[in-house]
Amino acid sequence: MMASLALLPAIALRDLGHGWRAASCLILAVAVALLPVLVLGGLRQGVVDTLIDRLRSDPRVLEIRLSRDLALSPHWFARMEQDPRIGFLLPRARYLASSVRMRGADSREMLEPRLVPTAPGDPLLAGLTIPTGLGETVLTERLSIASGAGPGDEVTLLVLRQVGERRESAQVAVRVVDVLPRDMLQADDIFVDPALESAIERWREGFAVPPLGWPGTEARGTDMSPAASFASFRLYARDIRDVPGLRDDLLREDLDVTTRSEEIEMALAVESGLVWVFSVVTLFVTAGFVLTLGLHLAAGVLEKAREYALLRLMGFRSLVVAAIPACQGAVIAGAGAGLAGAAAILAQPQVNHRLDGLAGLEGPMMALGAVQVIGAVGLAALAGAISGIVAGWRAARLQIAEGLRHE
Repeated sequence: MMASLALLPAIALRDLGHGWRAASCLILAVAVALLPVLVLGGLRQGVVDTLIDRLRSDPRVLEIRLSRDLALSPHWFARMEQDPRIGFLLPRARYLASSVRMRGADSREMLEPRLVPTAPGDPLLAGLTIPTGLGETVLTERLSIASGAGPGDEVTLLVLRQVGERRESAQVAVRVVDVLPRDMLQADDIFVDPALESAIERWREGFAVPPLGWPGTEARGTDMSPAASFASFRLYARDIRDVPGLRDDLLREDLDVTTRSEEIEMALAVESGLVWVFSVVTLFVTAGFVLTLGLHLAAGVLEKAREYALLRLMGFRSLVVAAIPACQGAVIAGAGAGLAGAAAILAQPQVNHRLDGLAGLEGPMMALGAVQVIGAVGLAALAGAISGIVAGWRAARLQIAEGLRHE
């Protein structure tokens, strides 16, 4: 049995070689049938990847913003941090409490940026130096130009508060450690460690801030414990596919949030549509070539009934004889898929050139790689083997005497 199985590929290939003209036509037919499928698959991969990658490259697409200040407890943040869909989450102070005045070292103009807390892992500051402690900051490019301050420079933050009839002020010098490019955020924002934002908020509430030397007026002490609640948050999803679900969950909690889910859902709808079209076309094309190849192999069994009978007479088991058409179907389909894959890859640069900039998308519109081609060859070979099952079943049932009488 093992010896017969070892001879199986050689027998199948020798038979194909003997009828190479018919085999070549079948391989070419399979290649012609599969070429549009591979081109469509490459376009699906390219268009979807370009859409998704463009969204993933912009961290602002991952952001979920709270439209108005609320009272969010530390327990709410602790619960949300357990959600695997969340990639970055920080509490924020009240909108009014986060406003400060700022002056650069060489600037007389007083600017009014808004404090934005940040921490390691901030998607918006990816690749930039993250400010730590009470003495560092990252400026937006617009704010950096307005203040004349860049990395290494110091800027002064002026904080005001109203105590009864008096207006009091405090200031702190912070060093600029990096600048956020304008294309990432066009706003007068200043990124700081959450500790600095918390210190400024609590000083405005009347608490002392000993690390900054800010005395407390009408304060109950110098307690620097975390706030009992927070007004807002900075929340970024781990992946763009998580944004719509997170948005819906937050809306169900009566949190009025804004996102860019429309862009994400459009991209996912395009992906879903292309996958559906590709699946339907692939199904019909595969069914067509499997049926055609199966009928040809079945006809070949009838034409070579005498040869199959001789193999049975020489001691080859029915199972081995039945596997010959399946092996031939796998070879023909695999070779046809390989030929189609080579043609698709050769045509890919021209397709990308012709579709360059389509619908404002930047990137390859067709992205068919070697892995996809190898996978297509494997699946085609499997389908070809399946197409030979009917012919193999016919060969296995062929009686020796019947085959020997066949002319």
